[in-house]
Amino acid sequence: TCSICKEGYYLLSTSVDPNDIWMAPTEHCKPCPPNAFCPTNTTLETLVIPQGYWRASSSSAALTECRSFGGDGEAGKTRCAGSELDAGDASRRRMIEEVSPSDEYCAPGFYGPECRLCVADKQH
Repeated sequence: TCSICKEGYYLLSTSVDPNDIWMAPTEHCKPCPPNAFCPTNTTLETLVIPQGYWRASSSSAALTECRSFGGDGEAGKTRCAGSELDAGDASRRRMIEEVSPSDEYCAPGFYGPECRLCVADKQH
């Protein structure tokens, strides 16, 4: 028995018995949220968040588009790194152990909701 959801869906809870997923897949495999990417075997915690989007924690399926306040049209994408990493771009996102859960989607130098706050003092 497979314990994965197909592409376009995510597993709501990793503690569910694989047989329960097989018997009632629509109860356990939920449609991927708008603007997220859900490859095969995605869980709520591993949703792929695109650059320019943020979520409060890895237990939330709600994505927020980072607005371009105080900058050019690309400011939201610059602040909000998402969870997509290109090959050779691993420095763009800090490791989760070093940041609070919502800040793992922020580019270095930013934190908070929608990555609106600067780490450096006296900057905003």
